[in-house]
Amino acid sequence: MAVKKSIKENDNKKILKENASLLKTSLTEKKVRVKKVKEAKEKTPLSPPKEVKIKKQKKETILTDKKENFLNNEEKKIIEENNEKKNNQQSEINIGMIGHVDHGKTSLTRAISGKWCDTHSEEMKRGISIRLGYADVTFYKLETPNGIIYSNTPEYQGQKVRVISKRNVSFVDAPGHETLMTTMLSGAALMNGAVLVIAANEMCPQPRTIEHLMALKFAGVENIVVAQNKVDLITKEQAIENYNSIRKFLDDYGYTKAPIIPTAATFNVNIDSLIEAIETNIPNPKFDETKPLKMYIARSFDINKPGTLPKNLKGAIIGGSITQGKIAIGDLIELNPGLKGKTLVKVESISTSSGLVKEAHAGGLIAIGTDLDPSVAQNDQLRGQIASKPGIIPLPVKELRINYNMFERMLGQNSKNQLKSSGLSKQSETENSIQKIVIKVTEPLVMTVGTNTVIGFVTKTDSKTVTLNLKNEAIAEKGEKVAISKNINGQWRLVAYGEII
Repeated sequence: MAVKKSIKENDNKKILKENASLLKTSLTEKKVRVKKVKEAKEKTPLSPPKEVKIKKQKKETILTDKKENFLNNEEKKIIEENNEKKNNQQSEINIGMIGHVDHGKTSLTRAISGKWCDTHSEEMKRGISIRLGYADVTFYKLETPNGIIYSNTPEYQGQKVRVISKRNVSFVDAPGHETLMTTMLSGAALMNGAVLVIAANEMCPQPRTIEHLMALKFAGVENIVVAQNKVDLITKEQAIENYNSIRKFLDDYGYTKAPIIPTAATFNVNIDSLIEAIETNIPNPKFDETKPLKMYIARSFDINKPGTLPKNLKGAIIGGSITQGKIAIGDLIELNPGLKGKTLVKVESISTSSGLVKEAHAGGLIAIGTDLDPSVAQNDQLRGQIASKPGIIPLPVKELRINYNMFERMLGQNSKNQLKSSGLSKQSETENSIQKIVIKVTEPLVMTVGTNTVIGFVTKTDSKTVTLNLKNEAIAEKGEKVAISKNINGQWRLVAYGEII
């Protein structure tokens, strides 16, 4: 028992000795750490009180925010200025894309502008243009290592080059089908120049080729360029023969200076030469911005998607071209002949293909956002209206008196078609082919006045004038040009043009 007690005491002494040693080491390490902290405090300045530090941080944050806000405002200002410069690119001229059905007008428009104009379901289904199509593009005159060239991009072979000049152009793609002649005529009112598309793999001229060229003549469009399209489908000899027939056709109608450019729209062949011909032969028209606003409306639509909340609805959109004057956001304009009477609307936005602008002038195509109920603009219901300053346009009428001129060459052709359809002999056809189509009392005629198409019934006529009672009211200004179409074998054919008296 004594031995066990002695061992236990020795163990307790040993543990106490080790604890004392550990305590001594811990105190020594603590002294060292305190010494290091003191030395560090002597080398570094005293930290500010916690309250002062918080105030300083707040001040720095406010200064930083102000700096960032200043930079943001400056950046926003620059962006807005750049956007305004970029977006303020209203087209300077409207150029028609016209010609016989299936000669490649829409394909050529896409080759030039990059836009396919046939977007409606029925157009895609039938493969033809039904409504007027629109596309904007910028043409560039470039200085390159290979000389001066024209292009629809500011680059040459992927490299940036010096831009000598540029021009913004709107294209109006007109339908070529025989049943849509009145639509083409409404588009002719907007055209300042035209590209006449003639397929090289068909005889020239085709019926709508003649009618479209005659429509240009009555609309006063003198500057045209001819695209001899689809040259990829024929031989060199056939192309030369077709070229000669096109040249003769143009000379017969007085377009002796119109250049003929061979193209293959599907493969973008010779598009640069076509652009050069357009730029050198179709100059910008001169508009008078000092006159009161007058704008032909060729389209109207509702841009609201189904399910849009009433508070988010946007007003009716009207599209067309200004022929004189200018328009700005906030202006009050009048639609003529209006919706069951005088119709005043407010301009809430103005848009070009490049974006929104603050004001627009005479020239290319524009779209105007209004405060008008969008339901009245669906499916081009406002096409044919004229937008103007209030009180400028004369009151609508229901009777027209016109000095008219018949298209002589078309008369003979229509007579032949009528005789063929009636099964008359060749001798009878030869004897009667020179007979003229005459306008008779009580028969219906289609009048195209500006972008408006209206049916009228003949009440009085002679060899020079015709008086019509209109089915709907129309705006008729003295001296305004009118296209007259007559129903021949179930189709409305352009037979005459005239002036309102």
